[in-house]
Amino acid sequence: MLHIHNGDSVASTARRANIPGRHLPFRESLIAGPIPTSAAPHEWIEQRARFLSETYEQNLLRVRNDLLDQEKAIDEARHEDEVILWFEHDLYCLIHFIYLLGRLAKNKHLTMVWSPLPLGAADEAELVNLFNSRAAVPPMMIRIAAEAWGAYTADDATALNRFLNPNSEFAFLADGFQLHGSRFPSVRNGLGEVEKRALEGIAGGALDFMALFTRFDQSPPRYGFGDGEFLRHLRRLATSAIPMITITEAEGTTPPKLLCALTPMGQSVLDGKADFIELNNAGFWLGGAYLTREKMWRWDGSTVVRA
Repeated sequence: MLHIHNGDSVASTARRANIPGRHLPFRESLIAGPIPTSAAPHEWIEQRARFLSETYEQNLLRVRNDLLDQEKAIDEARHEDEVILWFEHDLYCLIHFIYLLGRLAKNKHLTMVWSPLPLGAADEAELVNLFNSRAAVPPMMIRIAAEAWGAYTADDATALNRFLNPNSEFAFLADGFQLHGSRFPSVRNGLGEVEKRALEGIAGGALDFMALFTRFDQSPPRYGFGDGEFLRHLRRLATSAIPMITITEAEGTTPPKLLCALTPMGQSVLDGKADFIELNNAGFWLGGAYLTREKMWRWDGSTVVRA
Protein backbone atom coordinates (compact mmCIF):
# COMPACT_ATOMS: atom_id res chain seq x y z
CA MET A 1 0.00 0.00 0.00
CA LEU A 2 1.34 3.40 -1.02
CA HIS A 3 0.04 6.71 0.33
CA ILE A 4 0.85 9.91 -1.58
CA HIS A 5 0.36 12.94 0.66
CA ASN A 6 0.07 16.64 -0.05
CA GLY A 7 3.09 17.40 2.11
CA ASP A 8 5.62 16.21 4.67
CA SER A 9 3.54 17.24 7.67
CA VAL A 10 0.57 15.02 6.86
CA ALA A 11 2.85 12.14 5.87
CA SER A 12 4.61 12.37 9.25
CA THR A 13 1.31 12.43 11.16
CA ALA A 14 0.08 9.40 9.20
CA ARG A 15 3.24 7.48 10.11
CA ARG A 16 2.80 8.34 13.79
CA ALA A 17 -0.78 7.13 13.54
CA ASN A 18 0.53 3.76 12.32
CA ILE A 19 -1.59 3.87 9.19
CA PRO A 20 -0.30 0.85 7.25
CA GLY A 21 1.75 1.27 4.09
CA ARG A 22 4.50 3.55 2.80
CA HIS A 23 3.94 7.30 3.05
CA LEU A 24 5.30 9.48 0.25
CA PRO A 25 5.02 13.29 0.47
CA PHE A 26 4.51 14.79 -2.97
CA ARG A 27 7.14 17.53 -3.30
CA GLU A 28 6.43 19.75 -6.27
CA SER A 29 4.89 23.13 -7.02
CA LEU A 30 3.06 22.68 -10.30
CA ILE A 31 1.10 25.88 -9.73
CA ALA A 32 4.25 27.78 -10.71
CA GLY A 33 6.80 27.82 -13.52
CA PRO A 34 6.98 25.99 -16.85
CA ILE A 35 5.12 22.71 -17.29
CA PRO A 36 6.75 21.12 -20.35
CA THR A 37 4.13 18.43 -21.02
CA SER A 38 5.50 17.72 -24.51
CA ALA A 39 9.07 17.26 -23.27
CA ALA A 40 10.76 13.90 -22.78
CA PRO A 41 10.80 12.77 -19.11
CA HIS A 42 14.44 13.77 -18.54
CA GLU A 43 13.78 17.21 -20.06
CA TRP A 44 10.71 17.66 -17.82
CA ILE A 45 12.77 16.85 -14.72
CA GLU A 46 15.58 19.20 -15.74
CA GLN A 47 13.31 22.15 -16.47
CA ARG A 48 11.32 21.70 -13.29
CA ALA A 49 14.44 21.19 -11.16
CA ARG A 50 16.06 24.37 -12.47
CA PHE A 51 12.91 26.41 -11.91
CA LEU A 52 12.36 25.11 -8.37
CA SER A 53 15.99 25.51 -7.32
CA GLU A 54 16.27 29.04 -8.69
CA THR A 55 12.88 30.23 -7.50
CA TYR A 56 12.91 28.80 -4.00
CA GLU A 57 16.69 29.01 -3.49
CA GLN A 58 17.31 25.27 -3.16
CA ASN A 59 20.26 23.13 -4.19
CA LEU A 60 19.84 22.10 -7.84
CA LEU A 61 21.38 18.63 -7.46
CA ARG A 62 19.20 17.79 -4.47
CA VAL A 63 16.03 19.06 -6.15
CA ARG A 64 16.82 17.12 -9.33
CA ASN A 65 17.48 13.91 -7.40
CA ASP A 66 14.32 14.34 -5.32
CA LEU A 67 12.22 14.77 -8.47
CA LEU A 68 13.83 11.73 -10.09
CA ASP A 69 13.16 9.61 -7.00
CA GLN A 70 9.58 10.87 -6.81
CA GLU A 71 8.83 10.15 -10.47
CA LYS A 72 10.34 6.67 -10.09
CA ALA A 73 8.10 6.00 -7.08
CA ILE A 74 5.03 7.09 -9.06
CA ASP A 75 6.03 4.88 -12.00
CA GLU A 76 6.50 1.90 -9.69
CA ALA A 77 3.17 2.48 -7.95
CA ARG A 78 1.53 0.20 -10.51
CA HIS A 79 2.96 -2.73 -8.53
CA GLU A 80 1.15 -1.68 -5.33
CA ASP A 81 -2.01 -3.43 -4.17
CA GLU A 82 -3.49 -0.01 -3.40
CA VAL A 83 -2.49 3.62 -3.91
CA ILE A 84 -4.19 6.27 -1.77
CA LEU A 85 -4.06 9.96 -2.70
CA TRP A 86 -4.39 12.41 0.22
CA PHE A 87 -5.22 15.92 -0.95
CA GLU A 88 -7.49 18.77 0.09
CA HIS A 89 -9.74 21.37 -1.49
CA ASP A 90 -7.30 24.14 -2.37
CA LEU A 91 -5.74 25.17 -5.67
CA TYR A 92 -2.25 23.95 -4.80
CA CYS A 93 -3.54 20.47 -3.96
CA LEU A 94 -6.00 20.35 -6.84
CA ILE A 95 -3.31 20.75 -9.50
CA HIS A 96 -1.20 18.01 -7.96
CA PHE A 97 -4.27 15.81 -7.51
CA ILE A 98 -5.32 15.97 -11.17
CA TYR A 99 -1.71 15.42 -12.26
CA LEU A 100 -1.44 12.28 -10.14
CA LEU A 101 -4.86 10.99 -11.19
CA GLY A 102 -3.57 11.08 -14.75
CA ARG A 103 -0.29 9.41 -13.89
CA LEU A 104 -1.98 6.66 -11.86
CA ALA A 105 -5.10 6.18 -13.98
CA LYS A 106 -4.22 2.58 -14.86
CA ASN A 107 -3.63 1.46 -11.27
CA LYS A 108 -5.97 -1.38 -10.41
CA HIS A 109 -6.90 -0.04 -6.96
CA LEU A 110 -6.70 3.75 -6.71
CA THR A 111 -8.40 5.36 -3.71
CA MET A 112 -8.53 8.87 -2.31
CA VAL A 113 -9.00 11.13 0.65
CA TRP A 114 -10.21 14.29 -1.13
CA SER A 115 -10.85 16.48 1.87
CA PRO A 116 -12.79 19.76 2.09
CA LEU A 117 -10.86 20.56 5.28
CA PRO A 118 -7.10 21.14 5.69
CA LEU A 119 -5.37 17.80 6.29
CA GLY A 120 -2.44 19.47 8.03
CA ALA A 121 -4.73 20.42 10.92
CA ALA A 122 -5.89 16.83 11.48
CA ASP A 123 -4.52 14.83 14.40
CA GLU A 124 -3.60 11.14 14.32
CA ALA A 125 -7.06 9.87 15.23
CA GLU A 126 -8.69 12.07 12.59
CA LEU A 127 -6.31 10.80 9.91
CA VAL A 128 -7.14 7.21 10.89
CA ASN A 129 -10.84 8.00 10.47
CA LEU A 130 -10.18 9.55 7.07
CA PHE A 131 -8.15 6.51 6.06
CA ASN A 132 -10.93 4.17 7.08
CA SER A 133 -13.48 6.20 5.10
CA ARG A 134 -11.38 6.54 1.92
CA ALA A 135 -13.21 6.11 -1.36
CA ALA A 136 -12.37 4.50 -4.67
CA VAL A 137 -11.63 7.02 -7.41
CA PRO A 138 -14.51 6.78 -9.93
CA PRO A 139 -13.56 6.27 -13.60
CA MET A 140 -15.48 9.43 -14.51
CA MET A 141 -13.35 11.46 -12.10
CA ILE A 142 -10.18 10.10 -13.71
CA ARG A 143 -11.46 11.07 -17.15
CA ILE A 144 -12.39 14.58 -16.02
CA ALA A 145 -9.01 14.96 -14.30
CA ALA A 146 -7.20 14.10 -17.55
CA GLU A 147 -9.23 16.69 -19.46
CA ALA A 148 -8.74 19.30 -16.73
CA TRP A 149 -4.98 18.69 -16.71
CA GLY A 150 -4.98 19.17 -20.48
CA ALA A 151 -6.76 22.50 -20.04
CA TYR A 152 -4.45 23.61 -17.22
CA THR A 153 -1.33 22.86 -19.28
CA ALA A 154 -2.70 24.20 -22.60
CA ASP A 155 -0.78 27.04 -24.21
CA ASP A 156 -4.12 28.82 -24.78
CA ALA A 157 -5.51 29.74 -21.37
CA THR A 158 -9.09 30.06 -22.63
CA ALA A 159 -9.19 26.24 -22.45
CA LEU A 160 -9.71 26.75 -18.70
CA ASN A 161 -13.17 28.22 -19.22
CA ARG A 162 -14.68 24.80 -19.89
CA PHE A 163 -14.08 23.83 -16.26
CA LEU A 164 -15.35 26.95 -14.49
CA ASN A 165 -18.87 25.61 -13.93
CA PRO A 166 -19.68 23.25 -11.03
CA ASN A 167 -19.34 19.55 -11.79
CA SER A 168 -21.09 17.07 -9.52
CA GLU A 169 -18.60 14.37 -10.54
CA PHE A 170 -15.58 16.28 -9.21
CA ALA A 171 -15.93 18.32 -6.03
CA PHE A 172 -13.99 21.63 -5.93
CA LEU A 173 -12.76 21.39 -9.53
CA ALA A 174 -14.72 24.46 -10.69
CA ASP A 175 -13.81 26.42 -7.54
CA GLY A 176 -10.16 25.56 -8.02
CA PHE A 177 -10.12 26.54 -11.69
CA GLN A 178 -11.84 29.83 -10.83
CA LEU A 179 -9.06 30.49 -8.34
CA HIS A 180 -6.50 29.69 -11.01
CA GLY A 181 -8.30 31.92 -13.52
CA SER A 182 -8.24 34.76 -11.01
CA ARG A 183 -4.42 34.59 -11.00
CA PHE A 184 -4.41 36.00 -14.53
CA PRO A 185 -4.03 39.78 -14.85
CA SER A 186 -7.30 41.56 -14.19
CA VAL A 187 -8.96 43.54 -16.97
CA ARG A 188 -9.24 46.35 -14.39
CA ASN A 189 -5.63 46.96 -13.40
CA GLY A 190 -3.42 44.07 -14.59
CA LEU A 191 -3.08 42.53 -11.14
CA GLY A 192 -3.82 38.88 -10.50
CA GLU A 193 -5.90 38.13 -7.43
CA VAL A 194 -2.83 37.05 -5.44
CA GLU A 195 -1.04 40.34 -6.14
CA LYS A 196 -4.21 42.33 -5.52
CA ARG A 197 -4.71 40.72 -2.12
CA ALA A 198 -1.08 41.43 -1.26
CA LEU A 199 -1.38 45.11 -2.13
CA GLU A 200 -4.72 45.39 -0.32
CA GLY A 201 -3.18 43.78 2.75
CA ILE A 202 -0.29 46.25 2.79
CA ALA A 203 -2.68 49.16 2.22
CA GLY A 204 -4.75 47.83 5.13
CA GLY A 205 -1.81 47.89 7.54
CA ALA A 206 -0.36 44.37 7.30
CA LEU A 207 3.20 45.55 6.75
CA ASP A 208 5.38 42.64 7.93
CA PHE A 209 5.57 39.48 5.90
CA MET A 210 3.98 37.05 8.35
CA ALA A 211 1.02 39.34 9.04
CA LEU A 212 0.53 39.78 5.32
CA PHE A 213 0.85 36.06 4.61
CA THR A 214 -1.63 35.18 7.36
CA ARG A 215 -4.13 37.68 5.98
CA PHE A 216 -3.70 36.59 2.35
CA ASP A 217 -5.52 33.23 2.39
CA GLN A 218 -7.52 32.97 5.58
CA SER A 219 -9.21 29.87 6.94
CA PRO A 220 -10.07 27.71 5.21
CA PRO A 221 -7.19 28.32 2.79
CA ARG A 222 -8.26 28.03 -0.83
CA TYR A 223 -5.07 28.90 -2.71
CA GLY A 224 -3.05 26.67 -0.40
CA PHE A 225 0.25 28.50 -1.00
CA GLY A 226 3.15 28.14 1.37
CA ASP A 227 5.13 31.15 2.53
CA GLY A 228 7.81 30.58 -0.15
CA GLU A 229 5.28 30.77 -2.97
CA PHE A 230 3.68 33.89 -1.51
CA LEU A 231 7.09 35.51 -1.12
CA ARG A 232 7.77 34.78 -4.80
CA HIS A 233 4.78 36.96 -5.72
CA LEU A 234 5.89 39.75 -3.39
CA ARG A 235 9.38 39.75 -4.87
CA ARG A 236 7.94 40.09 -8.35
CA LEU A 237 5.95 43.13 -7.21
CA ALA A 238 9.10 44.60 -5.65
CA THR A 239 11.55 43.90 -8.49
CA SER A 240 9.44 44.79 -11.53
CA ALA A 241 10.64 47.66 -13.71
CA ILE A 242 8.17 49.97 -11.98
CA PRO A 243 7.85 48.47 -8.49
CA MET A 244 4.50 48.17 -6.75
CA ILE A 245 6.01 47.66 -3.30
CA THR A 246 9.28 47.90 -1.41
CA ILE A 247 10.63 45.11 0.80
CA THR A 248 13.11 45.90 3.58
CA GLU A 249 14.56 43.82 6.39
CA ALA A 250 13.93 45.12 9.89
CA GLU A 251 17.08 45.43 11.97
CA GLY A 252 17.56 43.64 15.25
CA THR A 253 14.96 40.92 14.75
CA THR A 254 15.50 37.14 14.89
CA PRO A 255 14.51 35.64 12.55
CA PRO A 256 14.76 38.64 10.21
CA LYS A 257 11.43 40.41 9.69
CA LEU A 258 10.55 41.53 6.19
CA LEU A 259 8.63 44.79 5.98
CA CYS A 260 6.55 45.80 2.95
CA ALA A 261 5.28 49.17 1.82
CA LEU A 262 3.27 50.37 -1.17
CA THR A 263 4.94 52.63 -3.71
CA PRO A 264 2.93 55.55 -5.13
CA MET A 265 2.54 53.65 -8.39
CA GLY A 266 1.46 50.56 -6.47
CA GLN A 267 -1.34 52.61 -4.94
CA SER A 268 -2.32 53.94 -8.37
CA VAL A 269 -2.50 50.43 -9.80
CA LEU A 270 -4.51 49.20 -6.81
CA ASP A 271 -6.92 52.09 -7.35
CA GLY A 272 -7.35 51.15 -11.02
CA LYS A 273 -5.67 54.34 -12.29
CA ALA A 274 -2.82 52.42 -13.95
CA ASP A 275 -2.25 48.89 -15.29
CA PHE A 276 0.47 46.67 -13.88
CA ILE A 277 1.05 44.75 -17.13
CA GLU A 278 1.17 47.89 -19.28
CA LEU A 279 3.76 49.29 -16.89
CA ASN A 280 5.87 46.17 -16.46
CA ASN A 281 5.08 43.65 -19.22
CA ALA A 282 4.58 40.03 -18.07
CA GLY A 283 7.03 37.21 -18.81
CA PHE A 284 5.68 34.52 -16.48
CA TRP A 285 3.90 31.17 -16.59
CA LEU A 286 0.41 30.34 -15.42
CA GLY A 287 -0.11 26.65 -16.07
CA GLY A 288 0.83 25.97 -19.68
CA ALA A 289 0.34 29.58 -20.80
CA TYR A 290 3.35 31.89 -20.99
CA LEU A 291 2.20 35.49 -20.67
CA THR A 292 3.86 38.40 -22.46
CA ARG A 293 2.57 41.80 -23.48
CA GLU A 294 2.09 40.44 -27.00
CA LYS A 295 0.49 37.16 -25.88
CA MET A 296 -1.78 37.98 -23.01
CA TRP A 297 -4.84 36.56 -21.30
CA ARG A 298 -6.81 38.38 -18.63
CA TRP A 299 -9.43 37.58 -16.04
CA ASP A 300 -12.68 39.51 -16.38
CA GLY A 301 -14.11 38.31 -13.07
CA SER A 302 -15.76 35.19 -14.45
CA THR A 303 -13.76 33.91 -17.45
CA VAL A 304 -10.28 34.00 -18.99
CA VAL A 305 -10.25 36.21 -22.08
CA ARG A 306 -7.58 36.75 -24.74
CA ALA A 307 -6.38 40.34 -24.52
